[in-house]
Amino acid sequence: MRTSAAASRGAQVEVDLRRRLPAFALCLLLAAVGLIETWAHLVNGGPGWDAWAYWDAWRGPMYDGSVGDPGHFLYSPAFAQVVWPLAQTTWPVFLAVFIAINAVGLAWLLRPMPAILAVPLWLAASQEIVSGNIFIPMAIVAVLGMRHPHLWAFVALTKVTPALGPVWFAVRGEWSAVVKATVTTLAVAAVSYVVAPGLWHQWFTFLLDQARLTDGAIGYEFIPGPLYRIPVALALVVWAARTDRVWVLPVAMVVATPFIWNGSLTLLAAVPRLTAARRRSAEGATDSPTAPGATAGSRTAS
Repeated sequence: MRTSAAASRGAQVEVDLRRRLPAFALCLLLAAVGLIETWAHLVNGGPGWDAWAYWDAWRGPMYDGSVGDPGHFLYSPAFAQVVWPLAQTTWPVFLAVFIAINAVGLAWLLRPMPAILAVPLWLAASQEIVSGNIFIPMAIVAVLGMRHPHLWAFVALTKVTPALGPVWFAVRGEWSAVVKATVTTLAVAAVSYVVAPGLWHQWFTFLLDQARLTDGAIGYEFIPGPLYRIPVALALVVWAARTDRVWVLPVAMVVATPFIWNGSLTLLAAVPRLTAARRRSAEGATDSPTAPGATAGSRTAS
């Protein structure tokens, strides 16, 4: 019997490996592309090409760039104020913190996946890790923001348009979550404005000046501008919320991102955690004594 059971398990493992082979091959290809792009960036300019803008924001005019220009700060003054204490350290220390956040955060996001897929996907995003950009923290917000709606303030006060969590909550009638996300965002913005009203005026002017770019492509030229993509993103969220497809939320966030390039796709790293959480929730509802189909005896036992 033991021999038979061992043989059965071995056969199952072989079937699983064969089933995952195409996905593994794709992940390996993505890893190779990601590592090549990372190496090219490191050779040509070194790490932290995005994090540099956060560290350097207070060392000159804050809003003197445009969307898509590397090395320029684009987010709200609130984000600059939050990172200000860390920005008083040396550049290597600042960069090390952001790289560590991205590296550990991405590993956490991919943890529900089999290691044979998670490891190459982590390597595929190596460019985003060493750049110090905030797409990985945004993906973490997409996961944790389902239970802690106030975290969506981070997205709203940085890249703005991908802050679609409150839309998800509104479509599902979860109004307390909408209130938490909105009030937190407004409260943080209000405190930040009181501290530095001039910077907020500059940021609003910057956003209005950049709005003229929304009728054209920003990032990959073959992708329509945000003006055309944001309605699509909203439609995706509405459909996802009504059909309980939470994995579509990070997809919509990618679509709504003002500047789309390969780093934006890192938002999809939220999908494994979101689907795993939804699966556990569904299994819990099925196993619950009060779930449809539960017997009277099971309800009494509870």
